[in-house]
Amino acid sequence: MEIGTLQKLFGVGPMGAVITLLLLSIAAWVDRISGHPAILANPAPIKIIGGVIAVIGLGLFLWSVWMMRNWWAKDELCTRGPFKWFRHPMYAAWITFILPSVALYLNSWIILFSVILIHPIWHHLIIQEEKILSRIFQNKYREYVAQTGRFFPRIWIR
Repeated sequence: MEIGTLQKLFGVGPMGAVITLLLLSIAAWVDRISGHPAILANPAPIKIIGGVIAVIGLGLFLWSVWMMRNWWAKDELCTRGPFKWFRHPMYAAWITFILPSVALYLNSWIILFSVILIHPIWHHLIIQEEKILSRIFQNKYREYVAQTGRFFPRIWIR
């Protein structure tokens, strides 16, 4: 089965990004009109934690992009590097690490809550991408799904 170049490069990323940015914009607006309910009165520690989480997320994203080159160049299922542990580490880098780190850095309960709401949206979006991968790689992909988590590692299986 053939897929388009843009879909191969970006998957559901652009659609997910638009939905995510819309939700975050609404959360920022609610945060502003509600008087910015802060997570901590002294935001310094949480900003440091947010910064560390952001660096981890950025590292995971870059590592994932580096490992994806076999899929992009050779149409091979990527199961090494971060893909050994979970199927969508590039998306996970953003929704599990980078976006929560922004909420922590901004010291905002409302934005943090919106980031938590983003996870089920991405789980829904990714279903179509996984159907395509299943058609392309068939049993190899189904076995891979059984061994890996979508956005979180399945440590208990390994």
